[in-house]
Amino acid sequence: MAKFTFGIDLDYIFPKGLNDENLVLDMVKAGQEVMRESIQSGASKHRKTGSMASSVKCSKPTINRSGAAVGRVKFYGKDKNGMQNWYKAIWIEYGTRHQGAQPFVMSAIKSCEGSIRSAMEKTFNQKVR
Repeated sequence: MAKFTFGIDLDYIFPKGLNDENLVLDMVKAGQEVMRESIQSGASKHRKTGSMASSVKCSKPTINRSGAAVGRVKFYGKDKNGMQNWYKAIWIEYGTRHQGAQPFVMSAIKSCEGSIRSAMEKTFNQKVR
């Protein structure tokens, strides 16, 4: 079986800092903030106590085992009655047998895709230049 290998000096082609792990993590963090704001806005429309909307937070971006940068935006904590905020978000998003679905998470994510891309590009341009 034939084997083909190829090598190239990335520093010659790309600007300094492009291959920097911190640059990628900063870009993910910028995108996470945009997504958090969008999901929080959607969650605030289903406000009874406000705990669910205020529980939307960003995890620290990391590099996973396969080398991809990963950042999560999640519902953390519980409300005053001890119910997990992510449970409430799932029930509202997908509904129950007693309550119809009122999607707000997926629509919030889809509506901010362009803004996430812009925030990541802005961070890239600031760090590379």
